[in-house]
Amino acid sequence: MPIGEDSGPIHPKPTRRSGYRYFFYAKHHGQGGPDAAQWLPTLSHDEEFSVFNEADFHDLVDERGWLYGVRVDTDGEVLDVGTVGQQVAAFPYARPNEAWHGYPLWPLREAGPNNRRGEKNRPSKEVFQKMEERMRLKACDSKRLWKGNRA
Repeated sequence: MPIGEDSGPIHPKPTRRSGYRYFFYAKHHGQGGPDAAQWLPTLSHDEEFSVFNEADFHDLVDERGWLYGVRVDTDGEVLDVGTVGQQVAAFPYARPNEAWHGYPLWPLREAGPNNRRGEKNRPSKEVFQKMEERMRLKACDSKRLWKGNRA
């Protein structure tokens, strides 16, 4: 997505593997209306960028070129990233030389807006397998997330 006035600031560092730039889209930080996915207000920009940076570092990509990330604590517990309990973030493919952005995506059941619910928004099973293999996401957490449950 091209950077515009409503896009928000760009993180000062690129990702360590691919050198991707990342911007904090205002739409997903309280300025997008009731149907826009929202990052937790308590999540710092550095923490949000870290989810993206780890997704890129571990190449957690699907067939469309989208990256997916999770936030885990030092004990390996999966933490929320979104305001309605999402624990997986999506980072839609950005064209070369354009900054990426992301938003909380999955799982999302009754709490979220209708346009975000359902399996159509679920990352592929291969993405969850990569999270297990490359990030050491617990198999039980991967299965819970795949089924649409919180880890």
